[in-house]
Amino acid sequence: MAEARDTGVLSAAKRTASTIQAFGSRLTRKKFVDTDVMETNLRRCLNTADITMLAIGHMIGSGVYVLTATVAKNMAGPAIVVAFLFSGFASFLAALCYAELGVRYPRSGSAYSYTYLALGELWAFLVGWNVSLEHVIGAAAISRACSAYIDSLTGGMIKNATDAMTGGTFHVPFLAERLDFLAFGILILFTVCLSFGVRMTSHLNNVFSVANMIVIVTIVCVGAYFSDTKNWTNPETGGFMPFGWSGVLAASASCFYAYVGFDSIASSGEEARDPQKSIPRATMISMGIATTTYVSVATVLTLMINYKDINDDSGLPDALDSHGAHWAKIVVIVGAVSGMATGIIGSLFALTRVIYVMADDGLLFAFCSNVNTRTKIPLGAMYIFASLSALMTLTLDINTLVEVMSIGTLFAYLVVSASVIILRYRPDLGPKSDSQELSSIGDSIEKLDDSGAGELRDRFQMLSIYINWGPGRLVTMCVLFFIIFTFLTCGFVIGCSSSIAEGSWWAIIILVVLLCGAIACFVLITLHQQSNTPLRYKVRLYIKSFAYHIKFLYYYACVLNKYI
Repeated sequence: MAEARDTGVLSAAKRTASTIQAFGSRLTRKKFVDTDVMETNLRRCLNTADITMLAIGHMIGSGVYVLTATVAKNMAGPAIVVAFLFSGFASFLAALCYAELGVRYPRSGSAYSYTYLALGELWAFLVGWNVSLEHVIGAAAISRACSAYIDSLTGGMIKNATDAMTGGTFHVPFLAERLDFLAFGILILFTVCLSFGVRMTSHLNNVFSVANMIVIVTIVCVGAYFSDTKNWTNPETGGFMPFGWSGVLAASASCFYAYVGFDSIASSGEEARDPQKSIPRATMISMGIATTTYVSVATVLTLMINYKDINDDSGLPDALDSHGAHWAKIVVIVGAVSGMATGIIGSLFALTRVIYVMADDGLLFAFCSNVNTRTKIPLGAMYIFASLSALMTLTLDINTLVEVMSIGTLFAYLVVSASVIILRYRPDLGPKSDSQELSSIGDSIEKLDDSGAGELRDRFQMLSIYINWGPGRLVTMCVLFFIIFTFLTCGFVIGCSSSIAEGSWWAIIILVVLLCGAIACFVLITLHQQSNTPLRYKVRLYIKSFAYHIKFLYYYACVLNKYI
């Protein structure tokens, strides 16, 4: 009897261990790049110009008309020009990482798909929901801002009518002060328009993007005519950099969000005719145009008017109006509405593709992966999550949600940049003939490339006596610890800047230890061989990925410091 009981207990323990092992295997299983990666249920009809305009429209929106004035007045002054250059450079490095992964795996899903490819299902699930919520909240926030601009043309009549109908404003935590029916209608309208197919989406985006760029060029030309360099050099107001370098760096962290739309390029990978060519070109062109636009608008705004006199809510029209250009308000509102329209289109486009891929991988409801046979769009995914976004813009305080989700967005970008390094040092892996599409890390994969990727270089083979974790595993751990050390270093510098400046011995020792840890991780990675898998585009001097890590983690520490 006792032996039977012991046998039953042992059998139950084995079953439990087997279940845990199977569950862990599912959490860590990765995708592989198969030979038919170009096959898709969606319609490949977008060329380089279409993808470029989609990214430009997503990036150059409300940031030009709202963010520029707010950051210039409260954080950087005229030095916002430098802040945009810093954030543009950091965003460019991130965009290059997206471009390489888009060429390596030209499918929808953007950061979610790349994380699945490099790190596995668990990390992909977290990144996928972060990106999805980013687009849901982003579409809601832009719709509300668009509603406010349109309402300003009517002199507030829409707002007053809403207050009269609902009995005034509400004062409930996390809820909006008033119901915004116009914003709700705007989002529903664009959802209906996008239902007609990706070509309709592209044409609609191109029209609004061109209108927005014409308005911006007009603003820059007129603003340059009214510019006065005294607004940059007046010592009474602090000159060009009134808030110092700390203000510039803090402003660059805020300006970083002006560029987040570049992931629309990666989201279109499954609908591009030639993604290996279009994705890198669209990335370079759109980032260049976006950075030039933001720097130009920030320059003329701070040259037209002293930064202290900038209006937070309507900086550009008020600055032009102060010089007698009274017609500017109408022009700016037209441009703002056009820019916000492209922002809504970009958010809904990227959101639908991320949800579609997650559902296709079994991480969401299966019906969200159903593609309409006529429009070649996953309409179920778009309708459900666009409706959620519309309800949020109608009832919730979007600004609070946007601030919370900012950290999640930065987290997704960090994971993508880390994925580039990990994939560079991983041998090409593919499934065995009898495996499923999503192969696990265990014995269901086999090595296809014998180039030595992820192994120590010949001159450092003696280290394999002490370190022998298998190809690429040590590199993955080094990337993880590099991120940790860099994050701790940035947080420590921000939190203990006064002690470091005073030369406190304990602060210097901690700083040196953290820096040595990060440098050691970097050196260990460089001792390994990279994969020689041919790609039509690779990030040149992959050390840029590490530079982006450092820049990004400083932003991340700044954001956390704001809330802590």
